[in-house]
Parts: sequence; C-alpha cells; structure tokens
Amino acid sequence: MLCIISFLAESKSDAIQLITSIQTKEQLQTIASYQDAGRLSQAESLTLLLLERARAQGNDIDAAAAFHELGHISMLQNKYEIARSAFNNALEIFTREGLIEPIGAVLADIGTSYRYQSEYSNALNFHYRALSLFRTERHRQGIADQRLNIGIVLKELGQFEPALNFLKRALTDLRQQNRLDSVSQALSHIGGIYIDMLQYDTALIYMKDALSISEETHSRYRIGKNLCRLGNVYLKLGELDLAKSNLEKALMIFTELNAPKNYGSVLTVLGQVEIAQGNTELGLQYLLQALERADTNAYPDLKTEAQLALAKAYFSLQQPDVALGYALQGSEHAGERQQLSMQAKFLQVIVDIYVAQENYPAAFTTLVQKNQIVSQIVSENSTMTVAQMQSEIEVERQAQSIEMLRKNKAIALARSEQTNLRTTLALGGLIATLLFIFLLWSRYHQKRANLYLKKEVRKRTQELVHKNNELEDAYRTLEQVSLRDRLTGLYNRHYLEAQLPAEIQRCQHSFATARPEQQVKDSDLLCYLFDIDNFKKVNDVYGHMSGDKFLIQFTDVIHEVFRQTDLLIRWGGEEFLVICRQANRDEACMLAERFRAAVDEKVFELTEDKSIRASCSIGFCTLPLFVQSPYRINWQTTFSIMDYCLYAAKASGKNCWVGVIEASNEKGKAESSSSLAKKFGLNSVKLATSLNNLASIRWPEG
Repeated sequence: MLCIISFLAESKSDAIQLITSIQTKEQLQTIASYQDAGRLSQAESLTLLLLERARAQGNDIDAAAAFHELGHISMLQNKYEIARSAFNNALEIFTREGLIEPIGAVLADIGTSYRYQSEYSNALNFHYRALSLFRTERHRQGIADQRLNIGIVLKELGQFEPALNFLKRALTDLRQQNRLDSVSQALSHIGGIYIDMLQYDTALIYMKDALSISEETHSRYRIGKNLCRLGNVYLKLGELDLAKSNLEKALMIFTELNAPKNYGSVLTVLGQVEIAQGNTELGLQYLLQALERADTNAYPDLKTEAQLALAKAYFSLQQPDVALGYALQGSEHAGERQQLSMQAKFLQVIVDIYVAQENYPAAFTTLVQKNQIVSQIVSENSTMTVAQMQSEIEVERQAQSIEMLRKNKAIALARSEQTNLRTTLALGGLIATLLFIFLLWSRYHQKRANLYLKKEVRKRTQELVHKNNELEDAYRTLEQVSLRDRLTGLYNRHYLEAQLPAEIQRCQHSFATARPEQQVKDSDLLCYLFDIDNFKKVNDVYGHMSGDKFLIQFTDVIHEVFRQTDLLIRWGGEEFLVICRQANRDEACMLAERFRAAVDEKVFELTEDKSIRASCSIGFCTLPLFVQSPYRINWQTTFSIMDYCLYAAKASGKNCWVGVIEASNEKGKAESSSSLAKKFGLNSVKLATSLNNLASIRWPEG
C-alpha cells in the first residue's frame, strides 16, 4: 500500500492487505492510487464506502483496514488528532484479533502522527513499541521502517550520533530491499543533518538524490517534501532563483494535497527567499501567513521555524524590538520541547540584537546560556557522528563503484564475443583458396584479442578485490564505533545483540544435554539490571557534567564487583545491565548484595569541593529459569521478569534488590501466588530479596 509515508506503506502491505478479503485488497489498491495522485476527496469517499460495507457484513478486519486508510488520508491533510482517532479504532480491532504485524504498523503510524506535531517523546515511545513487535515477528521491512522512524525523531531532537546510527542501519536494509521511496526519505534526512552541520554542498548532493528517487516513484507527497528541502539548501547557498523555482513547485503540490502544515513550511522558506531578493513586504507576508497557520492548526515545529525566520527578517530590517519579541518567544517554545539546536539558533539571534542595542550585560548573559546549550549539543554529538557518517558514505560509494566495475566487465566480454562472431561469419563467405590464409589470420587475431581480454579481466578483477577490501574495512570501522558507549566505555545494546544469542545457546545446551542425575555447575547466566536511585536530582541540582562524572564513577564500581569476562552494558540513561557468564545461580544473591553495598558505601566526587552518596535498585533473574526445561522461556521473557523485579525493588523503597532464582512446575508453594508468578504464568518461582521478607515486596500494578 502507498500512503502518506511511503516507507510505512510497504510494511503495511504485508501486514494488513494479506488479512483482508480479495475485494477489499482491490479497493485498497485503488485508494492508494488516488492518494498518490493527490485525489484525497475521492480516496476518502471510497474508504468510507469500504468501512460501511465492512460494518454491514460484520467483517472487523476489513473495517480495521478502512480505519487505517482514513488515518493516512487525515495525515496527508495534516489532521493529526483525527488521524490518531482512526488509527486507535484500527488498533483496537487488531489487538482484539491478536494480529501482531498489523498492530506494529498502526503503532508506527501513531508515532509518526506525534512526530509531525513535535511530540517527540510520544513518537519515540510508539516507534520503539512497533520495533519490538516487528523484531518478535522477524518482519524485516517493519524493522527497517522503525529504524528510519527513530532516526528521524532523534534528528529532530538534535541527537545526531544516535540518529545517524539508526539512519545508517535503515539505509542499508532499505537498499537491500530495493524500497526506493524509503531510501529517498533516508537520504533526505541525512542531508538535513548535513544542513545542521553547515555542510551545504554535501547536503545538496543528498537532497538531489532524494528528489530524483522520489520522482522515479511518482510519490507526490514525497516530491513536495524534497522540493521544499532542496529549496532550503539553495537558499543557504545563496542560489535564490533555484530556491524559488523549487519552492513554488512544492507549493503547488501541497495546495493540491490540501496539506496546510507542509504548505506553511514552504511559505517559511519562500518568505526568506523573497526577503533576500529585496521583496520585503511579500516575504514578511509569507512568514506571517506561515505563523498564522501554525497557531490555527497547533503545529509547534512550524511555529518555531516561522518565529526564527521572522526574528532574523526584522533584525535585518533594523527593527530590533520586533525581532527580539519573536526570538524570545521562539526560544521559550524550543526549550519547552527540548529542541536544543533550535533554541541555540534563537539565542544567537537574541545575542546579536542585544549587541546591536548596546545592551552588553544582557548579551553576555544570553551568550553564556547559548554556549551552555551548545556544549550540551557537542557532548551529545561527538566526533563519532562524523566518523560514522563518513564511513557510511564510503561504504555506499564503494558499493556503487564495485557494481559499475562488474557491469563494465560484463560489457567488455559481450562486445568481445560479438566481435568474434562477426569475424567468423565473414570468414565463412570467403573463397576456398583464401580460407587457409584467413583462418591463420583469424587465429592470430583471436590470440591477441584473448591476451588483451585476459589482461583487462585481470586488471578489473584486481580492482574488484581492492574495492571489496575497502568495503570490508569500512564495515569494520562502522561496527567498531557503534559497539561502545562513549561516556562510560561500557558496551552498548548493539554489542549485546551480537553476543547474547551465542551465550544463551551455550547455556541452554549445557542444561539440555546434562543427564537427569547430573548437577550442572558454573553454566548459568546471571542477569542483573541496575537503576541509580534519584539520579535525576543529580542532574537537576549539580548539572549534567556532574551527572556524567557520577556515571563514570558508578561504572568503576561495576568493574570492581564483576569480572572482565562478564557482559557489562550501558542499558540506557541511569540503567546498567550485567550478565555474568558461566556463573552459579547460588551466588546470585551474594553478588547482588555485594554490588548494592559497594554503591551504598561509595563516595561520588562531583566537583572539587562536592561529594555525595547514592544508592541503586537491582532486579535480577537467572537463565535458564527452568533448569529441567531450559528452552521453555525465551530470553525476552527473562529480561521482562528481570525488569519487573527492578520495578518491584524501586516500589519497595529503593536501595534493595529483588530477584528470581528459579522456576518450576511444582504447585503449592507460597511464591506461586505472587504478582510476578501470576503476571508471567508461572506455577512456582523461587524469589529472593534483600528486604526483611518476601511479604515486604511491593509489586508494580498491571
């Protein structure tokens, strides 16, 4: 299916169309063609007819597919609240029917609707949920789509390093799946990051490639978006005529699609172009129209874009008081939504205005505030970002070069064969008396041609080998820079995903192959999840730099308690994961208490004259949970149990640990009535805690 976001459409085609009736599939294809052509009223009418027919026939699946399409049509019209209402109707039906892949597709669409309204926290939540479902189903297209979605949201938040990591992985997957429209979108957003890095020439290359691909796929919405972004790059480069030409084409497309937010985004850039060309009155009119659209339709990201453009415009027109008003409002809005890059841009405009007004104390205060934000951005976007991106570019370039070498080799061989064939046919027409002479000449000529051809093939083959070696080096570089957390030096989730399956297989195999009377020793996996208690107060009171020092010292405690051979992972934020390999579950409680006590006794140095004490909450679980049935529960469920234990520890007063030692099929034990046993459908579990007794554990609800 093709819809507002083409990269979602392809996964939706697999996830939803396959469960609908044949007649409904045909109608969905017609609806998709209407959307691509910008005929939204006809698409909406046909979708409503499909919905009514499905309801009359009592076909819930077809009704859910119709609600899904209504949501996409509303998204095209920037009616996000209406779109989410339609998506939620579809989600309710798919959830009731237990259809995992359609649920993932709808969750992804809801996340996208939040992203378009700049509600990035909600957007990330839904996209991560969708990614988890698609991974469970091993749905390759869905996984690639959500990596692209998450990369886009992180880019909007100014977190370039993780954004590039997700976009890089998505681009590789999408290219392998030959999904051109989604490749276009990935390239466009990578180009957007280059714009933020002020590398406009490089950004122009990516934007042109993205537009070329979208024109090949005939997606009107995507063409309009890429035209707008290309116009913005030309504006940055000072090529105003080219910028205006692209923006006017985009304006026509979004007028046809009746998409007010996208129309407003084009007006914002076009207004800046008109002002740069000296058409001040018209340019200000465009910018004010964009701001009005943002206020009327509650588009916060469009509002900040328009406010920034107006602040710069009025400042250039020597109206500093008006410019200051727009800049202060925009800075406040950007700060509320944690858009650090945008807030820094507003603060720079404010500094320039104060300097022009000779209000140097205010300018200095604002500059300090701006530098603090810039330092935070730089801290979050280290030089690793550039290394990752350059490696990715080199990988893509070399892949294309190798493909061209292969094509050239095939062409050379084909031409040589054609030449030989023509020569043979010509010789057949010569008279018998000259046949011997021509045959000798042909053999001589063939020998020379073959020698030349072998030489060329050898040369091309050497080039291919060289290019392949370069490609492998680039991939190894990408792998190395993405395995460790840059702050603590611990491994990250990518490393865990690469190492964990083999460790689990080894562990399960040890228990599965043991004789019934044999006691398996030192083959358990002990999984610990640590959460620093009240860590947010450290950042709020002492600042993020002190928070980083705290995390580094917390990592030192992990190294002191656990072995180098254990898997030490930065799980995210203030959460850390440790997996003890070839361990004994009888030592699980001892290790948990040793680490809790070590943290409790540690003095954390935040500054030269300030130190604090802290504590942590711990949840743990052993793997395999069922010793007699090591394959009964997968590792995802084991991690969920561990996470549940962590929440129980935090709910029970913090600075404690709660864990599961073992589970069995026996009934009648007291632990079998615990919330954990009921939640995960376990007959009997062996629990452990540092609290006074098991009754002191307060289990989370739900």
